[in-house]
Amino acid sequence: MSSNPPAVVVSLPARSVAEARSQARQAREAGAHVVELRLDRFPLEESARVAELFPTTLPHIATLRSKAEGGEGPDDPEIRLRLLVSFSHHPFRWIDVELARDLPAAEVLHRPGVQELIVSTHLLHGVDRHAWSQLVRCQVPAGALRKVVARASVGQTLRELVPDLPPRGEYSLTVATLGPSGALLRAWSRRLGLPMVFASLPTGLGGGAALPVEPSQIPVDRLRAFLDSPAETAPLFAIVGRPVAHSRSPDLHSRWMRAEKRPGLFVGLEFESDEELVDAIPALVDGGFRGLNVTHPFKATALRLATEVGPGASACGVANVLTFRDGEIAAENTDLAAILRRMEELRSTALWDGASVGVIGAGGAARATLAAARTLGADALVWSRREEAAETVSREFGARSVRATEEVRPSLVVHATTVGRGAASSETLPNLGWARPGVHVIDWVYGPDDPAIRIAAERSGATYEDGSRLLVYQAAASYGIWWGSEPSSDQVTQAVGRPA
Repeated sequence: MSSNPPAVVVSLPARSVAEARSQARQAREAGAHVVELRLDRFPLEESARVAELFPTTLPHIATLRSKAEGGEGPDDPEIRLRLLVSFSHHPFRWIDVELARDLPAAEVLHRPGVQELIVSTHLLHGVDRHAWSQLVRCQVPAGALRKVVARASVGQTLRELVPDLPPRGEYSLTVATLGPSGALLRAWSRRLGLPMVFASLPTGLGGGAALPVEPSQIPVDRLRAFLDSPAETAPLFAIVGRPVAHSRSPDLHSRWMRAEKRPGLFVGLEFESDEELVDAIPALVDGGFRGLNVTHPFKATALRLATEVGPGASACGVANVLTFRDGEIAAENTDLAAILRRMEELRSTALWDGASVGVIGAGGAARATLAAARTLGADALVWSRREEAAETVSREFGARSVRATEEVRPSLVVHATTVGRGAASSETLPNLGWARPGVHVIDWVYGPDDPAIRIAAERSGATYEDGSRLLVYQAAASYGIWWGSEPSSDQVTQAVGRPA
C-alpha cells in the first residue's frame, strides 16, 4: 500500500461562478486538496467571469468535458482549443485536456511548474482489456498526469483492469471506473498508489445541494477521513446487490462511524450475477473489505458463501450480512432482527394484536418476516405470484400459502417484494383485500419510486409505513456485528427520523 494518500479532488457541480465559490469553500472545509471546475457546465456568460474565482485557497483544475465523453462541452477540437486557451490565461493549477480531441493543443497549454496538464479519456460504454492496457500506458507530455475512466462491472475491474495497471512509478496515472464498480477504485486509490482521486461534495449540506457530477464519486468528507486513517485500522465495507444506487446504507454507516470516530469507509457495489459476487470475494477480502451487507437478489448466495452461519441466517435460510475474519466468512441475517424489533414495537403500542400476519412475497425479506412471526407465535399467511415459492416457504416456516381469491384477514400486512423499487411493477400484485381499517401495512421497500403500495393501503383505510425504519434497524444490527456494539439509541432514533 502506498504510504502517501492521494490528493482528493472534488468535482464541483456548479453552473455559475457564485455557486463555484460557495462549493469550493464547502469542499475545502470538508478536506479537499483540490477542486475541479467543470467549465463545460457553465453558460457562456458565466465562463466569461472565471477570473472572479481567483484568488482562491485551493488549487483548481479547469475541465471542459466533451459531450462524447459524458460532459456538456463541445466536441469540435478547434472550438475546444479556443476555450481551453482562454481558460489557461487564468491561474488554474491544471488544465484537463482530452486525449482524443485536445492533445495537439498540449504544447500551447502546457506551462511546466506553472500550469500542468491532465490528459484524460472517459469511456462511457466500456472498454476491453487490450484497449485498457494501451490507454493506461499512453505516452503524454512530460510532467502531465494521465487519467483514464471507464465503465466496467466489478468482475471486469477485478479480472482485467486492476491486473493490467502498470507498475507504480512507471507512469503518472490515475484511474477510475463508472457504473456498478464505480466506488471500488476510488476506495482503493491509496492501495493502488494513485496520485489523485476524484470525489463529490460533502454529505449533509442541506439547502438542496446539487447532485454529484459523477454518481460513482464518494463524498469528500468520508473519503478524506478514510484515506487519512492508518492503513491497518481502516476497514472497508459495502452494500452489494442489484440495484444498489438507491441504498441509504452508506449514509447510515458513515454517519455512525463518524459519530463514534471509527475509521472505515462504506460504499455500494452492484453485481451482475451470483457468480460474479462469488468470484469477487477473495479480491475484496485481500483489498481490505471486512464486511458486506447483501441485498436482493444475492441473499441466498450469501448464505452459501459462509463458513460460519449465525442463528439469524440459520433461522431465515438466507443471509444479508457477511463478515470476513481470519480466513472465515461468517453469515448472519439482521433483516430478522429488524422486523422482529418492529413487530414487537407494533404489538406493544397496540398497532397490532400479535395474532396474525399476511406476507406478500417469498424472497429474503419474506423469509425474515416469517421467521419473526414464528418467534412471536403469530399465524402467518403467504401470497406470492410464484405459487411454488409461496408453498415452499410456507412449509419451511409453518405458515399457510393462500390464493389471491381466498378471503383471509391478517391483522398485520407485510409487503416483502421489490414492487415500488425501480422497474418492478405494481401490476404484478392483485388486490388481496388484506388492507382495511385497523390494519397496519409494513412495506420492506424504503423511499419507494412507485407509491402504489402506500396508495392502496391508505385507500383501504389501513395505516402504512415504508421500510425506512427496518433499514435503520438492520443497519444498526449489522454495525454491531462489525464493530462490537450497535449505535446508541439516540443515533438510531435520529436516523429513523421520528421516535420509535
